[in-house]
Amino acid sequence: MAANCLTAVSREDERELTREVADDAESEGTGTPERAAVESAATSFLEVERELDGMVEGMQVRGQAVDVDRIPASEVPDGFPYEITTEDALAMTFELEDGARTATTYFGWPGEETDERLGRLLQLREVPIDRFADFHGDEILLEVEAGHFVPVLPDEERRGDARAYYGVVAGFATLLFPFIAWMFGGGVGGAAFLALFVLVHLVVLPVSIYLDAWHLRTTTNWDGGPLFWAFFAMIPGLNVMTTAAYLVLRQNAEEII
Repeated sequence: MAANCLTAVSREDERELTREVADDAESEGTGTPERAAVESAATSFLEVERELDGMVEGMQVRGQAVDVDRIPASEVPDGFPYEITTEDALAMTFELEDGARTATTYFGWPGEETDERLGRLLQLREVPIDRFADFHGDEILLEVEAGHFVPVLPDEERRGDARAYYGVVAGFATLLFPFIAWMFGGGVGGAAFLALFVLVHLVVLPVSIYLDAWHLRTTTNWDGGPLFWAFFAMIPGLNVMTTAAYLVLRQNAEEII
């Protein structure tokens, strides 16, 4: 019987010793080079995932111009969405609005050939090429294109007139006046008011929207059609809803510079 008890104790001790050895081996395994390599790889995947989350195609962010440099065109990254045909390139670096990242975009070096994109950017800033330093500190609207941040630039040269916005507001107020007067029990009439109402319908509002829409299209990220909005601004009744919708869309447009 004593021998049986001794055997039972010995087997219990053996099992306990086996568990301790297994636990020690597992704890030691967490610090092995293989384990460290796996953890490093996982971390790198998470970092890349975070970068990709912040570079969705078409996403727009603002960036502050912090640096500019002249580099060989061969150093422009493969896959940049615009071809650099000059021997040198102008590299412009921006600090993104999150403050944690920078992005660099590229233009053809001025003087060798005309870079249309650079010309439009200068036109938006209203500075000649010899005052390029004025860009330092400016905030510019950027867009992700083919995995690269590039400035949002209009397809056309600058057109329209910013002052036309006041004509849009005045015209819209004139359209609303008869409705407001009717709601309060008043009336409107007379040849003078009728002539003014027709003038607003056919001239003031359509022309103002047309000029203001061109200004928006060539200075902001709004890509609406000026002629489309001007045409519907001429149709009685419908122009009230059209102008209201235009003003809402205008409010959501973001200036490039």
